[in-house]
Amino acid sequence: MVLVTRHVRSSLVAFITCLLLFCCSKTDSTPPSKPSPSKPQPCIGGVYRSPLLNSPASLDPVYVEDIYGITVVNQLFDGLVRFNAELLITPALAENWQIEEGGKVYRFFLRENARFHNGLPVTSRDVVFSLRRLIAARPAPSILPHLLRIVGAVEFREHGGIDLPGVYSNGDREVVVRLEEPYVPFLAAMGMHQTKVVPENEVTRSEMGFGRHPIGSGPFSFVSWEDNVIRLGRFPDYYGGPAYLDGLQFVIYPGGKIEEALGDFQGRRLHDLPVLGKVRQALAAQTDLVRLHRPSLSLLFYGINCENGLLREVRLRKALSLAIDRQKLAQTVYQGQFEPMECLLPPGMPGYSPDRKKVLDDPAAAEKELDDSLRERISMAPALEIVSAVQSPIAKGEIEFVSNCWATLGIRVEPKFILDWAKFQEYLRTDAVQVYRYAWFVDLPDADNVFQSLFGSDSKNNFMRFRSGSLDQMLGLARRSLLPTERQAIYQGIEDQVLMAQPLIPLVHLSVDHVYHTNVHGIQLSALGDHATRFHQVWLDQPTEPGN
Repeated sequence: MVLVTRHVRSSLVAFITCLLLFCCSKTDSTPPSKPSPSKPQPCIGGVYRSPLLNSPASLDPVYVEDIYGITVVNQLFDGLVRFNAELLITPALAENWQIEEGGKVYRFFLRENARFHNGLPVTSRDVVFSLRRLIAARPAPSILPHLLRIVGAVEFREHGGIDLPGVYSNGDREVVVRLEEPYVPFLAAMGMHQTKVVPENEVTRSEMGFGRHPIGSGPFSFVSWEDNVIRLGRFPDYYGGPAYLDGLQFVIYPGGKIEEALGDFQGRRLHDLPVLGKVRQALAAQTDLVRLHRPSLSLLFYGINCENGLLREVRLRKALSLAIDRQKLAQTVYQGQFEPMECLLPPGMPGYSPDRKKVLDDPAAAEKELDDSLRERISMAPALEIVSAVQSPIAKGEIEFVSNCWATLGIRVEPKFILDWAKFQEYLRTDAVQVYRYAWFVDLPDADNVFQSLFGSDSKNNFMRFRSGSLDQMLGLARRSLLPTERQAIYQGIEDQVLMAQPLIPLVHLSVDHVYHTNVHGIQLSALGDHATRFHQVWLDQPTEPGN
């Protein structure tokens, strides 16, 4: 996903743990166990109210691309697998699985007690139907490139074929997926929101209406969607045990009216609120709140058009990066909310190592990168343009900070703002772009989602025009390797190669920040974003409507 819009684009995965290599053990499907006497006892009941800062386009997993719809879909539906709070792949509808033939075959075994909200069991037929429907969906879902690695998927989509030989059932509880070649990120792709399993009979009965009246197999079932409120109720037959909450209400604030949502939160008509814009300052003095913060799987950086004029010079690109004091930037511009980048992989992503400090701040070294000849060419060049799709006070303050750092190298900066996202994307594809402000949000925790998506020679998101045949080969090796340590070593080599060429200027990793009233318990904030929060084990110690 990309800068400062809050829409999720699927790309995907990182160093998959040994869950990839072996069959997962069966997990307990009983209700959440009682805590020890020293811990607060969960209360049953209450309706939890949470804001959505825009209206979802649909609640049909296949067609959901915005974070607002994903937030709700994660309560209504389950897929074969899911990510836990540590971003490891764990069982969901599939109680276990096997990986065979060197990573080409995935065999999923479904739970016996998984049921849809209409009371019917979840079967392998529903899983096969869901995958076939996803591969054929138009417009193309963002997860499609990962699914086209299934045997026969390309022909099935292009020619509207009836047969998809790479996906089939073996009885009611076993699903087999065969890939053209080993592709390690595939299992993580099965944890994405678009791969949620839907009931075949309900979708075929009314596919047009399914997005407004969904039926899933998650811990909450759909009740209604009206008057800018989406209501869900506890599903008592959930295989993981019934939720503590009686229900959820997602209150929609069209157009992202954060001030209105802030007023409702302060009036206790909402249980939580994302910390955006002026919310941090407005709630700073309030002590009776729970604040959760964690780095998100994201990168905020300045991309460089490596084919534009002086920017072809690697020495200049390195000098631009070395000249920036990221610690000072994080404190003065971001008020300490974001994490200065020390390497490209975000904290919390499998494969990240805090010991790899590859992004350096060294103004003195920046000066040494520029010899007299290069300095003379810089002095004769016009101002360097930085283009941004956002003109917020933070974005403007950040560009001013960077401009001052580069001024010490004799480089002048001219900001350019293109606030229409489609026009901004179009501009990045032109030869005129020099430096652009960009944020990448990882929605599938795999290093391939960072390195292939941003630096692969054939990636549509490689606006840097960075090309490396050896890097492309390394990316292919990493996707085929089933050994986590081997994958990690390959991706570290890729990171070293990228930073040696310096096609981007790393700045910070953004964060997930949320605030809650003190009667809210059991929240596990995901590095994927607050839209990945599951409310199955959330409870209220005062189970009443907020404001009552």
